Amino acid sequence: MTVLIIDDQISVLKGITKGVHFDLLGISEVRTAASAAEAREIIEKETIDIVLSDIEMPGENGLELNEWIAARYPSIIRILLTSHADFTYAQTSIKLGCFDYIVQPAPYDEIEKSLSKAIDKLTKERQKEQYYNSGLIYSAHKHEMNDRIVSNLYSENAENVAQSLDALNQMGYPLNHNSFIRIMILDIYSYAGSSNSVLFDIAIRENILESLHTSRMDGPVCALITFNRHKQFVVLLFCNDDTLGSLSNLSFSSFYQNLTEKIDPAIACYVGQCSSFPFIREEVFYIHNHILNNVSKKSGLFFVEKEKASEEHLCIDENISRWKYLLDARQFSSLETSILTYIDFISAVNKANLKTLCDLHQRLTQIFFSYAYQHNLDIMKLFTEHYRYNDYMDGFKDIPSLRTSVKFIISAIADRSSSLENQNDVQRAKDYILNNIALNLSVKDVADYVHLSPEYFTRLFKKETGQNIKNYILQVKVDVARDLLGNPNIPVSMIALELGYNNFSHFTQIFKKFENVTPTEYRKNLLERV
Repeated sequence: MTVLIIDDQISVLKGITKGVHFDLLGISEVRTAASAAEAREIIEKETIDIVLSDIEMPGENGLELNEWIAARYPSIIRILLTSHADFTYAQTSIKLGCFDYIVQPAPYDEIEKSLSKAIDKLTKERQKEQYYNSGLIYSAHKHEMNDRIVSNLYSENAENVAQSLDALNQMGYPLNHNSFIRIMILDIYSYAGSSNSVLFDIAIRENILESLHTSRMDGPVCALITFNRHKQFVVLLFCNDDTLGSLSNLSFSSFYQNLTEKIDPAIACYVGQCSSFPFIREEVFYIHNHILNNVSKKSGLFFVEKEKASEEHLCIDENISRWKYLLDARQFSSLETSILTYIDFISAVNKANLKTLCDLHQRLTQIFFSYAYQHNLDIMKLFTEHYRYNDYMDGFKDIPSLRTSVKFIISAIADRSSSLENQNDVQRAKDYILNNIALNLSVKDVADYVHLSPEYFTRLFKKETGQNIKNYILQVKVDVARDLLGNPNIPVSMIALELGYNNFSHFTQIFKKFENVTPTEYRKNLLERV
């Protein structure tokens, strides 16, 4: 804290500087000025907390200086000193909002008392400002801050839990280690499944509280609502008597009905058992396991018991054998239908849980990836920017995800296999053309060789190579002719016959069309370069 003393008499400045115990008052720095002009320069350049100013000074007096400070630096506390007990001075100082008015000569302890009161006022004002600013910050980020506080109640760290309990107690929530608790987790599917949901966080919280009130689940029962990383709302109900334990299932049913009417019918509400606060993490664990096993994403009100979730083993060996047969036979449509029908079946008979889906996903992955390996399909090239390898590997978490992964991988394998098959047909056709270069091949001859219709084969060849099949056959003959023309011992007419051209003139026309010179001119140019 800094004090500025202003007086045109140097002796007065030295006397106050030495006589007043500034250090005991908590004042770290004392500045002095011998005129109003010098004081202005200091105030404009430095942070001054308290001004102790004489009134009677040559030029600009203390009252005028105080008026300037009040207009530009209202947070500075101002104390006036005067050697004349003039009522006009006192009246003007009050109008200017000066903190105190001291008549000189005054004992140093009187100045110290005035400074002490000024410091106390300044401290309180700054504390109020800090509280006000903190309040603005809290108001702007109320839900985020509350989420952090409430989330720490579920922490493994005892210190985090203690800090959250203390913060909540200060906020008026009487939660402690002896409180009874009951946890609800709300999975609102339309909210969790959308990145730009029309449902707003605050509105949902308000609807939850209103539904609790409508169902008479308030009063001594308090509710703390937070938001977890799965985009689910976690409601912590607590009280310090036996009210929570006496709530019937009908109360929760009423709450669920009210909430679905307000928000969305597609809500899964998981209700834990009544317990005491020290078991809060255990309760969350049981509910979380129940949520994971709701792989069908069913809506409804679920009362979570502490028994271990069923992990009944399903024998799918017969299905796996049939699916491998369909895959090897390239019956992709039938394969997809069969697998999806099986998934729907285990869901309908309530035998779908996290373990069964995980096992099924693993077995399917084995047959799909084995097929890819056997048919030289690059597994990583099966995936796209919109559906990545990691998306597929996470496809066991629920039935919608598993269905999506099955549809995608079968479609990707079918497309890739078809592309490779087309490439193989085209390559076989190319080999056939080259091996039968002496024949006058037609498009139908080549198409018949690869067992495709001429029309389809023409389109396929164009798609895979970018070339017309007729031009390709001629180009291959010309390419072979160029190689043979390099041997001067083979007559040009013999080369024409070797390439299936009985008409030498026709051969010359075809060759010139591709090379812009006749076969004879081509050989001459070639031999001249040697």
